[in-house]
Order: sequence, then C-alpha cells, then structure tokens
Amino acid sequence: MFRMLNIIVSAVILGFPVAASPSLADSPTETARRVDQALLKDVGKSAALPAQADDATFLRRVCLDLTGKLPEPELAKSLQAGKFKRALIVEQLLASEAFAVNWGRYWRDVLTYHSQASNNSLRWELFDRWLTDQVREGRSFSDMVTSMVTATGINDEVAPVNFLTSHFGNPIEIGATVSRVFLGVQLQCAQCHDAKNEPWKREQFHEFVAFFGRAKLIQHKDVNGRGTPYAIDGRAEGQYAMPDLKNPDRLIALAPRFLGGDAVSADLPDLERRAALAKQLTKSPWFAKAYVNRMWTALMGWGFYPGLADLGTDVEPRYPEVLDLLAREWAASGHDMRWLFRTITATQAYQRQLQPRPDSESTQPVAVCPQRLRPEQIFENLVRALGFDEKDKKIPAPAPSAAPAARRHEGLRHMVYMAFKFDPSLSPGEVQGTIPQALLMMNSVLVNTYVAASGKTFLAEALEKNMADDELIVALYQRTLARSPRGRELETCRRYLRTVNDRREAFEDIFWSLLNSTEFVTKR
Repeated sequence: MFRMLNIIVSAVILGFPVAASPSLADSPTETARRVDQALLKDVGKSAALPAQADDATFLRRVCLDLTGKLPEPELAKSLQAGKFKRALIVEQLLASEAFAVNWGRYWRDVLTYHSQASNNSLRWELFDRWLTDQVREGRSFSDMVTSMVTATGINDEVAPVNFLTSHFGNPIEIGATVSRVFLGVQLQCAQCHDAKNEPWKREQFHEFVAFFGRAKLIQHKDVNGRGTPYAIDGRAEGQYAMPDLKNPDRLIALAPRFLGGDAVSADLPDLERRAALAKQLTKSPWFAKAYVNRMWTALMGWGFYPGLADLGTDVEPRYPEVLDLLAREWAASGHDMRWLFRTITATQAYQRQLQPRPDSESTQPVAVCPQRLRPEQIFENLVRALGFDEKDKKIPAPAPSAAPAARRHEGLRHMVYMAFKFDPSLSPGEVQGTIPQALLMMNSVLVNTYVAASGKTFLAEALEKNMADDELIVALYQRTLARSPRGRELETCRRYLRTVNDRREAFEDIFWSLLNSTEFVTKR
C-alpha cells in the first residue's frame, strides 16, 4: 500500500497522469531488473555485453523515443551540470506534451498507413488529436482500442469512428487490421484459402470478420461546407456471409467467433457484437504480447519476433521468458502505456551502448540496435538544427497532394513527411533510405537556405558574434546530433577550416555534412 501511495504522490508532483485504478504489476524498476536478469540468463554469463552508454547518448536516445525530438536545452544543461538522473528525466519526458503528440502520431500512422481513404472518410486532424488526447490523459491501451472497435456515429463528430471509416466500413479490411495490429496475427492470409504458413483456416478469418458484419457505412450530406462526412451505423439485423469456394454464388452465413474462442450468438445486434469482440480482444494473451513486442521493437530496434505480425505463426520468439514477463506485468498494470515505457527505458539493455544490428535471426541482441527515425522525428530534428518556422511561406514546399491518404500535413512538414514516410509496422531492418530522401537533405531549398552563413540563420548570427572555431564546431554538433564532437571529429573540422580559405564557406560545409550524416536520421 505504501509503495502505491508513493507512486501516486510522485506522479502528482511530476505532473503525469495517474491511472484510474491501482496497478497490480510490479514496479517498472523491479520488472526492468527481472528483464535484464532473464536476458543475461539466455545469452550466458560469458557473453560480451556493450558497456553502459554515456549520459549524452542516453539523453538523445530517450528523448527521440519518448518525445520524437532532440533534447531541450534545459535537459542538456542538467547533463552538463552533473545533475542528470535518468529515471527523473524519463518521468519529465513522459509528462510532456511532446510525448503525447509523438505517440499519438505514431498510432495514427500505424492504424491508417495502408488506408486509401479520402479526407471525408478519414478526418485526419480530428483522429490525430483524439489519439494524442488518449496518450496525454493516460488512458489504458485496452480502453483506447475498445473505443475504436466499438465506435459508432459521424466521423467529423466522433473521432474514434475514423478507424472504421478509414477502411470504408469494410468488415474484411477492418478485421484484418484489428488482428494484425492489436493481436500481431496476419489473419488476412486466410481470406481466400487456408493459410499456408500460419495455422489459420479460411473459416476462422471470416468468423472473426463477422464481428463487424452489421456495422454499416453511411455517407451523410454536406452541411455548411463540412464536406460529406461518413458514419458507422449499427444494425440489428443482417448476417455476414462467406462465399463458398466451390460455388461463389452461394454465401455461407457465419456467426462471429474469436480466434480459438467461443462463438457469440448470430442474433446479436452490431454494438453487442463489437463489444463482445473488444472484450475478448483485450483479454487475449496475444493482445499483450503484440503490444509489448511492438513497443520493445520501437525502442530497442529489434523485436522478440522477426516481424510485428508474426505471433500467429510457428516462429519461436527471442527471449520468450522476457516477452512473457513483460506481457504479464503490462496486463497487470491495466495496459498502462507509460508503465511499459518506464520499464523498458529502465533496463540495462536499453541503457547500453549501441550494438550492430543482428545479421541473422539466430543472433541474440542484448542492447539497442540502430534504426532510422520516423518522418515526424526527422522533421523535428531539422527544426531544431536549422531553426526555421515550419509555417514560413518563403521556403517553397510542394503543394500537398489531393490523392487519398496523403494530406496528413501541409507545407514543409508535409514535404519532409512524404519524403521519409514508411510503414511503422515494418521491422526496423526493412526500413531503408531512398534517393528522394538523400536529395531532400542535400539539395533542398530548405536545407541550403538555413545552413547558409548569410541571412537570418543560426550560422550567420554565430559568425557575426565572432564565435571561436572550437566553440562554433561544438554548437553545430549539439544542434544536429545533440552531443559534443569527439576528439578525432574536432580535429577533422579544425583541419578542414585550415584547408578552406573562406571561413564562412567552411562552416557551411561542416553544418551541411552533419545534417547529411547517417547519425542525424538514425536513433542510436
């Protein structure tokens, strides 16, 4: 009881949301200790482990993970003053608005990346804001998922219904996304025939989809220029039917049934069907394991499974004891999203120095592996490094496409987002750089304007103040990579300055090179 009281008091002082009910899980610190213990047991006591990362490396890593941004100046100052406490930094980040925005946008992209919905059938801004609100308010992940699965109403008034309208109310698309994202199961492989590489039968897929069989998509009229909104209207009748493979003209009515579970009555109206699904979904062991595997992959750069939707296969996970432990404790926490972030960031595994990405599934990683940043993170890094206003109309940006599912942002953020976007459900090793990305970083008006030693730029002001060479080199490293240059890097920059006759040009080149480094677009 006293431990729980201390947790609640600390939460109030630090300003982050308190769960509505006491957690039955072990503390994040204790769970992190057990995670490290289990990891080391699997790899063996003789395994070579990376040393603990220095504070600057940890700070950049945890800020990018939790807030999607490089460290704010006051955090860097606490590091320099020797007042850096990692656990307290994590709590400060979890309480920030940037944390809510970062992870709200993450889930927006996960849930809608493959959607071909127009602006009317998917109200981006409303859905984005609602997801951010869920994270900010400390709502449990299970409640958030339940709200989306059971949503009904008009999509420009009821935000979570956009999850359903973004799939045009199509039961097959909705069911496939629910199983893939929330259970980590690629059930859609069994849509047309029994899956070849998974244990799912065609009938199981369509029984799962039948939970959405009475959720009808309705297009409303445009009123006062709001566009033509869409709604999900629950029906009390009508049956979902699966085409007969031998006779496609014949339809086989199916009652809803959860994977490996009991069927619900075929007479249940729509809302009761989806409520029954949400209950079974969020209590399923797959639900907890899929979320833990996804978050561990996002923070560590590697997952317990090769992919985020491999839980329904016969693939054996890495470190099964760790996965089971985290899934069990996270479920006991009430599916508290912040609890899992506290736990993972408290592990020795997360706090070690970077290690290379495993070259095979048989290799056992024990620390963070490098992975490319998401487009939102790269944009925030550019804002921090270059110091521009994203609403600045003087910097040309391609007009947002009118194509479906493209208008998440406008202006410069849209330009960077579209260049760097990728499916957040890909495993980190599948995300590769592209030529358009390289061209944007090397040749865009945005980059070349703000690395210039003239105009209203950071570099121009620094040179005007006559900053010393070493001082300016350090400042550029801090702005771009959130760390000071290492001895060899500092000497390389000094040598380059001596080689180039024009000091302004030399510093422009150094600034440009840092922005175009792999480290700038990578979490390490």
